[in-house]
Amino acid sequence: MKKLYLVLCLLWSSMAHSQITVQATMKGYGNKIIIGYWKDFAYIGDTLRLKKNKAGFKSESPEPVYFRLQTIDPDTYSPFLIGFPGDTIVIEKNTEGLVIKGGAESYNTFLIRLEAEMRTKFGGIPRDYNMSTQYALDRSEYFFSTFKHPQKQLIQDIHTLFIITNYKLYPIMIKYNPDATIMNSVASFIKSPEAADANGDDELKYLDKVNFNNPNIGFANIIDIMAMNNLIRILRMHAIEKDPTLKNIDEYVIENNIIKDLFKESRYRSRLLAYNLYNRINEYTKYPMQLAGAEDFLADFRKENFNTDLLPAIEKLYSRQVANIGSLSKGSVAPAFKLPDTKGKPVQLSDFKGKVVYLDIWATWCGPCLKEIPYMERLKEKFRDKNVEMITISIDTKVDTWLAKVAAMKMGGIQLIDSNGSENSKIAKDYKIHGVPHFILIDKHGRIASAFAPRPSMETEVEKQINKLLQE
Repeated sequence: MKKLYLVLCLLWSSMAHSQITVQATMKGYGNKIIIGYWKDFAYIGDTLRLKKNKAGFKSESPEPVYFRLQTIDPDTYSPFLIGFPGDTIVIEKNTEGLVIKGGAESYNTFLIRLEAEMRTKFGGIPRDYNMSTQYALDRSEYFFSTFKHPQKQLIQDIHTLFIITNYKLYPIMIKYNPDATIMNSVASFIKSPEAADANGDDELKYLDKVNFNNPNIGFANIIDIMAMNNLIRILRMHAIEKDPTLKNIDEYVIENNIIKDLFKESRYRSRLLAYNLYNRINEYTKYPMQLAGAEDFLADFRKENFNTDLLPAIEKLYSRQVANIGSLSKGSVAPAFKLPDTKGKPVQLSDFKGKVVYLDIWATWCGPCLKEIPYMERLKEKFRDKNVEMITISIDTKVDTWLAKVAAMKMGGIQLIDSNGSENSKIAKDYKIHGVPHFILIDKHGRIASAFAPRPSMETEVEKQINKLLQE
């Protein structure tokens, strides 16, 4: 009999973080297991390597803990289980399943059984999202009719949210995400459930089972927060289709506004905003305003109610990201360069002190770079009589190829080349460029305004940022 014994001690009070201690004894599943859990807004999969069939694990969290277990060879996963402050949870795993003792043991056992039932009943067939939702709700109603636990109401509320997001909302988004009418009707119902009869509309049915103003759902598992954020992203895409001028606005700003419009102030709303902001900072190089705009976003989030336990993780991430870009953080002196122009004359950054400088790092072999050139030329014309210098720097190794492309595309203004190429380019290293096209904004004092500036095709945003720098 393959067995796995796990002891999870969850110690928590209102004044301290909960500590999770895992003591594992395992036989027959190789030499390691994995415990997966959420730390702040990131998923962590910690591998526990066994020594003499034993392993240990410790972690801390300021709120109820969600975790799942994975064995390797064979691969098996448990659903996300929940532990509360003061719980001691003992889990025994064998080839027949999991046996749980301690804590909310009957609920965690029910979760495992429900997941297995849903796989058996609805796996391998096209999902009828209303049928599967009804089945999960019926099974849950029966379970909670006899369930006893000090946190029963919280567990029941977050469980209902889980059912609606997992079995109803997620399938609706997969099936209808291109349909703006249906997606907007879902959003409208979430915002004002009294304005429509959920049971009379196939797509809205069951959504009224969740009260999104309920403070308990602010303690939901992060995967349910992620599901709602997927809806927010779909709504953002439809908003841009309806109003193309939104293409020039940072995606985060649009999504932030949608969240604030749909949900009243609550811990749930703050979790949505926090998750959105955490990912915005974590993936800052993908966004038009880049890390430079995050300071304003953080300042705005600090005004949000229910943010106290959410801020530290975001501010820690922001500090780490700023440290990662080091000399390229906003306000730092821009790295100097001295490169030849099309006539071989050396040109250096200091030549443009007193001007706003917009750098375009590109290459002739880069398709996306070439698509940006017409927009760059148009911007040059718009700012021709202003205190702005737009400089295009190639990282091509063949000067003749570069000169031919500059002539063919009628590229005006200052054209420079760092012919050491992408691997050895000094400007690429100094400005931490890992791919082209890449754009940089430098203020009139030669300081970094944005090391990851918006591209020329985002004309409105580029103009906005340049004009702001001209006024400083």
